Amino acid sequence: MKWINTLLAASRDFKRDPCPGPKLAQNMRDAGFQDVQEIRYKLPIGPWPKDKFLIEEGLEAFTLRLFTQVLGWQQEEVQVLLANVRKDLRDPKIHAQFDL
Repeated sequence: MKWINTLLAASRDFKRDPCPGPKLAQNMRDAGFQDVQEIRYKLPIGPWPKDKFLIEEGLEAFTLRLFTQVLGWQQEEVQVLLANVRKDLRDPKIHAQFDL
């Protein structure tokens, strides 16, 4: 929880919406597009879903950029946090997912 809450806050501090997905269809309509269709996907993270799929791609890149350049953390601090995040992502008791 510490990682995702800090990541979301850092994204907002960086003036970036960390969760633009729910607004994309309306943004397209507001821009004048017609017949906009919205399809939502649930992307499970970790070893718990039947389809084994673990998201670690980009975890380090996003985290390092925001935590070191926006929040001023030391790279070593970020690596320790990321080690714990990776451990949690592999824990079958934790059912994390992204809604896309």
